[in-house]
This record gives sequence, structure tokens and C-alpha cells, in this order.
Amino acid sequence: MTATGEWQKLEQLQKKAAVRFRIMLILAGIIFVALLLFMGSYVFRTSSASDSLAEKVGTTVCAAGVVAFGFVAVFYELLIKKAYRDFNSFFKQSYVMPLIQNSGCFRDLSYSPRGGFSYNEIRDSAVVASGEARYYHSEDMLSGNYQGIKFQYADVKTRHMVSSGKRREVRTIFEGQVMRFATFDETKRSVGHLQIFQKEFLSNVKGWTAQNRIETENEAFNRRFQVYSADPHNAFYILTPRMMEQILRFADEVKEQVSITFNGRVLYVAITRTRNMFDGYIDTPLAEQTADIRQDIQLLCRAGDLLITELDQSH
Repeated sequence: MTATGEWQKLEQLQKKAAVRFRIMLILAGIIFVALLLFMGSYVFRTSSASDSLAEKVGTTVCAAGVVAFGFVAVFYELLIKKAYRDFNSFFKQSYVMPLIQNSGCFRDLSYSPRGGFSYNEIRDSAVVASGEARYYHSEDMLSGNYQGIKFQYADVKTRHMVSSGKRREVRTIFEGQVMRFATFDETKRSVGHLQIFQKEFLSNVKGWTAQNRIETENEAFNRRFQVYSADPHNAFYILTPRMMEQILRFADEVKEQVSITFNGRVLYVAITRTRNMFDGYIDTPLAEQTADIRQDIQLLCRAGDLLITELDQSH
């Protein structure tokens, strides 16, 4: 297929998803109004005289809203899900990948919409809490080579079952992106885990930690991060003053909560974001989405520049 043909197909898929989304909203609105009239009539007939007008209206609106929301979920499954998945997959293959390749920063690129990190790898990396295996999900794996360093980059969601009395629900622990870099040569291995959590990652998001809590001599770094290491000497070998400055800069540029783990010759970086990387929007012209894509590309580049290149140069 030619570039023009791919662009036309992409616009058609986007339009199809957008039209179905508008149909879903219209149907949901009609159902909500119908439910308001029906339930309002029932509530006003059956409520006691002591009930205030505000209570009657509130009951009607809440009941209609709950039922209408259920219909929205059904409409999404029937009308939107497949149409958006088809658009988004083709968007990434035909639009996003060429932008990444043309950035000149990467080699040997491959993209797998259904590929991702395994549950066991995320659990063993200790970069985020892995939750329960049956609720774990990872997709959109981008692999390649950045300045001689092999990397993988994928969306990750970890969840677990939470019980509160008789109520049980699946709750999200972490949602965002995880990057994996093969960073060290044999002379620069991390002995066990060295974990660096931005303090907003505290609570169960950070999962299990290595046995030694480390305090560095950099007060600004200590205010923003907590450090755990299997080997304190190893921690200071890796966390040089220059390295800590680079991590601080990276966190400032990302403007999201970050977690970093070194283990052996591998570096993991986790970033909390509810938006999946490189996702397309059905309500925004394709050409206007380039800025978001370049921002995602820059995110990966900066991780490589600040957390890999500078680390190698600091020894």
C-alpha cells in the first residue's frame, strides 16, 4: 500500500470510530432522558410525602445515571471497542512507527501491539508492585537499539483483588510505561537490586524493597527519592553525584512519578501515566497528533540519555 493509500485508510478508520462514538453518546443520551421520565414518574408516585423535592430528584437522577452508564458500557463493547482497536493498531503501524524511525535515534525497531513484558519479569524487576498474575496486563511492546543499547518499552497495568467486608473489587496498583535497558558491561554490574522510588511511589505501588535503606549526601535527591539496595557499597558505586543529578533532571523533564531499578546488567524505568504510549485520538486530526508522538519518543530518548549515557560516562 502506498503512503497516500495508508493515510486514506487511516482517516477512514478514524472516521468510523468517531462516528460510532457519537452514535454511542446519542443513544446513551436518549436512554438517560427516557429513564429520567420513567423513573421520575415512579419515584414521585411511590415516595412518601415527607420526602423533599431535592431527594426525589436526586434519587431519580442517580438511578437513571447508573442504568444509563451500564448501557454505555454495553454500547462501547458493541460499537466502539473493535473500531477503535482497528484504528489505533493501524495508526501505530503506519503513522507512529515511521515517525520513530525517521527520528534518527533508533535502529532495529520492531513493534508488537499484543507484545509486552511478562508478569514474572515485572515481578522480579521490583520496579513496581506486580499485583496478581491473573489481573496483570502488558501490551504495545516497542523494541530496538538506542545508541548501541538494546531497549524494550511497553504499557503495563498491575492489579489485585481487594476485599472490604463482603465487597470484592479488582483495583489498579500501577498503570503506565516500563522501559528496560541492557545497560552495564560486566565491570559495572549491580549486585542485587538497587531501587530508586520517587516518594509518591510509596505505599503498595512500590512493591517489595531490598533490605537496606540508603541515605545519600544529596539532600535534594533525598527529599524526592527513597533508595533501597541489596548492597550499600554497590549503591554508592552506581549513585555517583553526577548520576543523582541526572535522575533529578529526568524526573523534572518527565513531569510524572518515576521509579528506577538496577539489577545485574539491566535497568528498569517505570513512569505512571494513564495514557498508553503512542495512542491515537479519534477526535483530533491526525496531523495534530504528531506533537504527542514526538513527546513519547523524547521520553524514551531522555531515559537513554540521562540514565544510560551519563551513567557510562560517570565511571
